[in-house]
Amino acid sequence: MNAPLIYKRRPQWGDTDAAQIVYTGRIADYVLEAIDHFMREVLKMPWFELNIDEHIGTPFVSVKYDIFAPLTPRSELDCKVLVSKVGQTSVGFHVTIRNDDGLKCVEAKTVNVFVDNQSMTKIDIPDKYRDLLESYVKACGEIDD
Repeated sequence: MNAPLIYKRRPQWGDTDAAQIVYTGRIADYVLEAIDHFMREVLKMPWFELNIDEHIGTPFVSVKYDIFAPLTPRSELDCKVLVSKVGQTSVGFHVTIRNDDGLKCVEAKTVNVFVDNQSMTKIDIPDKYRDLLESYVKACGEIDD
């Protein structure tokens, strides 16, 4: 696995609005897709299977993103996923979206908490995922965006 993880995404016609750019609300979907790809590639446990097979949820408790330049279907996007913090029960993600000219278009910060999805109570990050998260942080270094 290459670190840091880059998720490639090309906006589609249906993602755009009357201003001919990606609709602001769709940007959250791009961030979520990039983190879902991270779960699949780095933790080797897609969100769906984590919820269904292990009864572990990771709901978002914070999502923030700043838009620096518009996104359009004219450019494939690089969505770089970094881990900003590994806590006892939560993980912070930092997603930077750049167009194919390398221009930073979006910077997102999220926090997900690990929960028992039957009782919706917080749980410690299981060791097997904590180890992978910490290894990823070590491999990627500091957040440079």
